This record gives sequence, structure tokens and C-alpha cells, in this order.
Amino acid sequence: MSTIDFKEVQRFKTWWAWLGVAALNGLFMYAIVQQIFLGTPFGPKPAPDFVLILVELFLLLLFIFLVTIKLKTRITDAGIYYRFIPFQFKETCIEWHELKDAYIRQYNSLLEYGGWGIRTGSAKTGKAINTSASSNKGLQLQFNDNKLLLIGTGRPDEIQLILDAVIASGKRNRGV
Repeated sequence: MSTIDFKEVQRFKTWWAWLGVAALNGLFMYAIVQQIFLGTPFGPKPAPDFVLILVELFLLLLFIFLVTIKLKTRITDAGIYYRFIPFQFKETCIEWHELKDAYIRQYNSLLEYGGWGIRTGSAKTGKAINTSASSNKGLQLQFNDNKLLLIGTGRPDEIQLILDAVIASGKRNRGV
């Protein structure tokens, strides 16, 4: 008996978001050093010291938040499991018998779903969970009630092999 065991962890890799947070972080660190430690007001209308510190704390929390974002996907004999950290506290399990179809497809996150993360598209595209613009491939799931869920992946070829193995194992006779 073959065992199916696929694991993928994707991290948030949208470079422009990282660049924006890093630039703002650098600017406010400079402002704090300039105004609080060197005693020179930052800008023509300097913000109070506590405001600079609060904004910097917010930016540091935003940086930590971006570091923690990850999409974990597992595919086994039992089904497909996913967890989008830090938004989901528990792993979600989709058993093979719940699915009418599963396949790899190319998608445009911005046009079809309005961006990245946990997104709801139209009735035609369903929901999506994806982490970045670095990949435009996803595992499209069609449930028995015809609802759709797309899980982004950076390893579509490996998932296709898994789907082929599921069909060969007899876990799914139709669709998957």
C-alpha cells in the first residue's frame, strides 16, 4: 500500500511590501535617533517623541507579522490539509470524498481574487488562499456542492503527481 505524503510551506514573499515596511522602519528609526537621542527636531513640524516611538513599535509589529505569515499544505492518503498562519489556529482537513474535482491551474491573484491572503473571489472563482505573487499556480478544489477553493502552490508538478497517485489508488473515481 502506497502512502502519500506531500508537505509544502510557503512564506510571504511580496518584495514591495517588504521594501515598504523596511523603508518606513528605517525612516522612523532615523527620526527617533535624530529627535530623541540627538535632540534635533525631525522635520519642520516634528511629531511628539511618543508618537515616533508608537509608530516605530507598530512598524516592528508589522514586520514580525509579515515574518510569521506562512501557508502550510499537506496532502496525504486521507486528504488535503492546510493552515494559513497566523489567521487559522487549526489545520483544516478536506477529505478526498468531499471533493468532486482537484487539479492544478494557473491563476491571477490580483484579477481573480483581488490580492493575496485569504480571499473571496466571485461565484465563478470561489475562495483562494495564497501567500505571494511569486507563483501563479494553485491547487483548485471543487467540492461536491460545487463550491471552489484554490490553494496557492510553488510546487505544482509535485502536486500533480500526488493527484495522479490518488486516482491510481482508487481513493477517487471521478474528478480527482
